[in-house]
Amino acid sequence: MRMANAQPDLTIVIPAYREAKRIGATLTELARFLHDDPVLGSKHIELIVVAADTDDDTHGVVLAHRHLFQDFRLLRPGPKLGKGRDVRYGMLRARGKAVIFMDADLATPLKYLPEFYLRHLAGHDLVVATRNLRRHHPNFVRRLVSNCGNLIFRFASGIWIEDSQCGFKLFSHHAAQTCFSRLSILGWGFDMEILAIAKAQKFKTSAYRIDDWTSKPGSTFTESFVSNSIKSLRELGSIFWRRLRGAYR
Repeated sequence: MRMANAQPDLTIVIPAYREAKRIGATLTELARFLHDDPVLGSKHIELIVVAADTDDDTHGVVLAHRHLFQDFRLLRPGPKLGKGRDVRYGMLRARGKAVIFMDADLATPLKYLPEFYLRHLAGHDLVVATRNLRRHHPNFVRRLVSNCGNLIFRFASGIWIEDSQCGFKLFSHHAAQTCFSRLSILGWGFDMEILAIAKAQKFKTSAYRIDDWTSKPGSTFTESFVSNSIKSLRELGSIFWRRLRGAYR
């Protein structure tokens, strides 16, 4: 067993709202991967699952798999508020020298975990996964809206990155504490704001293209595409205004 007071090399944060049907398989696959991986197998890994209140058995399933990990915590932030709130809750409580958050559906394959960790060791404060949106949004309307949204994001945030929304981002401990303590958007637009904060704080950032990202069925995201797009535009306006005021510095 790890020493209770030893700082982990890496913390993995997984937000898991209404994930009872697949979180068990995810944790089993993650434990197997960490055990066998030549880079991470010898490291002290802390796992944090953040699960807001729900009427399914997500909490019970997570706890039933805690024995697979030597350093494990289930955090319960309370009633559902938004993915950004849950990710922030876990990131600010992570103890690792590096901290990564990833989605419970494993849309980004686990094989990228050691690559992101090695980039952190090479001196990057942030390592950000990006996707080819033309490939992953074959529907013309969704592709058009996504591409337009990314252009607006680049203008609002001052960051030239092809995709801000992929749920696989690694931070140094200092960068995680600095960025997430300033986060104000607690819904699905939090990724955009966190990158704007990192830019204002001058953290060294590396983008990594994920060509085999896969959209998984059974998403717990229930808002419609149209309402989410409108909400995202409002959040981009908020990011631009806060950036102009210097709120992220």
